[in-house]
Amino acid sequence: MAEHTKKQSNYLCDVLVIGGGSAGLRAAIAAHDAGANVLIVSRSKRGDPHTTLARGGINAALGTMDPEDNWMMHASDTLSEGEFIADYEKVEVLCKNAPDTIMELVNWGATFHREKDGRLTQRFFGAHTYRRTVFYEDWTGLEIIRVLMEQVNKRKIKVIDNVYITKLLKSDNDGAGDGDAGHVNGALGVDIENKEFARFECKSLILAAGGYTRVYPVSSSRLFENYGEGIALAYEAGADLVDMEMVQFHPTGMVWPEKAVGVLATEAIRGEGGILLNSKGERFMKNYDPERMELAPRDVVARANYNEIISGRGTEHGGVWLDVTHLRKEVIQDRLPTMYEQFQELDGIDISKEKMEVAPTAHYSMGGVIVDMKCRTKIKGLLAVGEVTSQIHGANRLGGNSLLDTMVFGKIAGEEAAILAKQEVGDAKKTKAPSTRRESNVDNNQEKKEGFDDDYYGGIFAVKEPIKFRNEIQELMKQNAGIIREETRLQNGLKRILELKNEFYSKDNIIEVFKIDDNNSENIVITWQVKSSLVACEAIIRSALMRQESRGAHYRSDFPKLDDERFKVNIYCRKKGKKGVSAATAEMVLFKQNVKEIKGPFSDFLKEHVKAAHKREFE
Repeated sequence: MAEHTKKQSNYLCDVLVIGGGSAGLRAAIAAHDAGANVLIVSRSKRGDPHTTLARGGINAALGTMDPEDNWMMHASDTLSEGEFIADYEKVEVLCKNAPDTIMELVNWGATFHREKDGRLTQRFFGAHTYRRTVFYEDWTGLEIIRVLMEQVNKRKIKVIDNVYITKLLKSDNDGAGDGDAGHVNGALGVDIENKEFARFECKSLILAAGGYTRVYPVSSSRLFENYGEGIALAYEAGADLVDMEMVQFHPTGMVWPEKAVGVLATEAIRGEGGILLNSKGERFMKNYDPERMELAPRDVVARANYNEIISGRGTEHGGVWLDVTHLRKEVIQDRLPTMYEQFQELDGIDISKEKMEVAPTAHYSMGGVIVDMKCRTKIKGLLAVGEVTSQIHGANRLGGNSLLDTMVFGKIAGEEAAILAKQEVGDAKKTKAPSTRRESNVDNNQEKKEGFDDDYYGGIFAVKEPIKFRNEIQELMKQNAGIIREETRLQNGLKRILELKNEFYSKDNIIEVFKIDDNNSENIVITWQVKSSLVACEAIIRSALMRQESRGAHYRSDFPKLDDERFKVNIYCRKKGKKGVSAATAEMVLFKQNVKEIKGPFSDFLKEHVKAAHKREFE
């Protein structure tokens, strides 16, 4: 447990948003505009969330470059890329609302690239039928965050950064998945900057805490983010997870120098005409997807790169070559300025003259928390949006759809959270402004009597040498549940994850008395990264074992074919146990559900388009 007496800050609001990326910011703006009192809590620094790493662009069927494009084509490409296990109704909402979303950003001041006649430029991304990706140079995510932060500041929405949330509060104090799911009414965490506990009380809560790709050692995420904290918070509160085996490996992450391993080389490079070569100088994508070549789906290109490397045709540092030297330098500097600078600064090369060395990197989580069309989980008062959720991208995300997802469903989540908050007001007293902070000193001796997983501090604890756990988990996932999977390795991975879980929660490993100070704050954070990773990794491996086929980003070498008859399904993970069961002892159970049947006019369009464009019968 924490030290015996410690200052705590208490905050109150209508809508609490956990996450300061594009999903959380857009949700906060919508909730505020709907009349709610909003507070944003973020692990990252203000204005520097993971979204800033989204380089390539944001999709919308505007038809500025290809007039034939429309929302149905966009939706068809999205479902096809996701191998038809996405929720088609969510995909329809995503694609129908895309043009308005772009116009909203433009009206708020987003500076997207334009043609000489003023039209918004749109470029190809992998697996798109038409050019529909709107962009600003090659740092579109940063531009969107700039615009959203301006809107947040304009509305004077309070943002508290550098806070690590450890638990969601529920009215019934129940963390189990059985029976009454209860009502989320707040969160607990550690304020790393102020070295104190923080308690947040709210009427509705939006979880926008990102994905779980950092459970792999080579990832496009930064070292401090995306260990599955969001999905672990929701799961332990009783929400279901779905399709957790679907982890997208981006084809092109840097492999050299060592400090840059995993840093993304955006898909925009291939969108602008970049080609892939092996160590023999062969343009090998002709052997994997001769029609679409480098613009094939991300899973196809990632496996092609991986196969070239393990077959002995890789580069000195274990990659393949990405080449744009055939493009004019002015085009590279205009369309790919960040990439030009990135490779020059990190690798010392001029990409207009030299090839880039790249390999697959864990990039995006298609699995996550299950939500309905209004972003609500099955737990009253708890909503989720962005990469923490699932069923929008299916088995493989279409490049350029992630930023769109955060904007479209961020708005929906914020509006719905405000409605739920107003419903909760009822007989409750009027909520104080989120800037009101109450400080108190708490005697932990009393709390300690209530047990290890007490609600007041969210069971906050630290373990000895948590970084060893984190490193072993990452290497375990790389070896046993990476780009290519098979049963023996998956079983070995699951066995070791469960052993690590027991070791992690053992009494001998837990530090019972510690202070939240400069020496221990990092230890607490890494402990929680491990705690979250254990949930995410168990779900990934169990789901990968259950899905005995290859679909999208999930590839089983022992089941290399897609099997629609048995596995055109979504795989759910649910926490099972009696009320109050801790993360240390909870059992994870899995079950399958058939994918929602596509109905309406879109169904007829999809049948024809998929048959014509993707050479596949659709039923």
